[in-house]
Amino acid sequence: MQSEKIEKMLTHHLMGNLPNHPVHDVYTYAVLPGGKLFRPHLVWSVLQDLNPDLYESSKINLNSDHARLSSAVEFHHTYTLLHDDLPCMDNDLTRRGKACTHIVYGEWQALLAGDGLLNISYQLLTKIKDQRALELLKFFGWALGPKGLIHGQVMDLSQEMTKSFSNTLRTHELKTARLIQVSILGSALIANVQNRKAEKNLWKYSRLLGINFQLIDDLSELAEATLSAHELDVNPWLKFPAEALKQTLKGLKDFEAVSGRQKMPNTNKIVSDYYKKMLSVIEPGVDNINKHVNEKLDLVPVILVMKSFSNL
Repeated sequence: MQSEKIEKMLTHHLMGNLPNHPVHDVYTYAVLPGGKLFRPHLVWSVLQDLNPDLYESSKINLNSDHARLSSAVEFHHTYTLLHDDLPCMDNDLTRRGKACTHIVYGEWQALLAGDGLLNISYQLLTKIKDQRALELLKFFGWALGPKGLIHGQVMDLSQEMTKSFSNTLRTHELKTARLIQVSILGSALIANVQNRKAEKNLWKYSRLLGINFQLIDDLSELAEATLSAHELDVNPWLKFPAEALKQTLKGLKDFEAVSGRQKMPNTNKIVSDYYKKMLSVIEPGVDNINKHVNEKLDLVPVILVMKSFSNL
């Protein structure tokens, strides 16, 4: 699925749920243009891998079940970013190459736009017609609610995540991996291919991917010459460099093994493209990374595993 088509679906679902009011501009600024659209791409690649015929019919229908799910996960992701950027949380100034929504429109507008996107995500799910729609809705609420993504944010902001590396991994599992799991396993639930064993394997596949995704993202942040105050406070490569290196290498190898058994070529391609993008940041930034960590990390094994997967 091309990013342009996903963005067309996002625009369609967003415009269909906004009031005729100037606040419309706040939502549009926050959502469009989209970022990497990593999670919506996963929704579509999983469907393409599991049920190619349904994929072909769904991708041309703006209101297909998977179109609604892909928009729901992206709206939900954007809501978390809007809130995450606020001064009471990470106090960020830029997002996706432009000023954060609260910088342009004000804090209460960004806060309420985030609330609106959260609700739109659930509105879209209620319109899914698949026989497993209720199961999907329950999974979505559990994974992203007070016991899931939101608790991951609690662990981040309370600084519990920095007290031990195990806490860091738990935070990454909740705050990052859960939404990736919703994208992958949620797509499988409504793909009209009921296979409990395959779904169990996808749970492991998506969990590994989510944790690896965040650890690699954390590493890429250190490629910058200067770091934000928040990054200095929470980045696990600064707090636990040896553990972060060991876990990242293990996680990448475990994911490579699991993905080899899953036979998900289109989904693996989305992951491969992500690895390539991160390598384009990490490889030229190794000197900065080692400067920030204050010790020389042997990142070659991590880079080689990412390159190996990227060449599949």
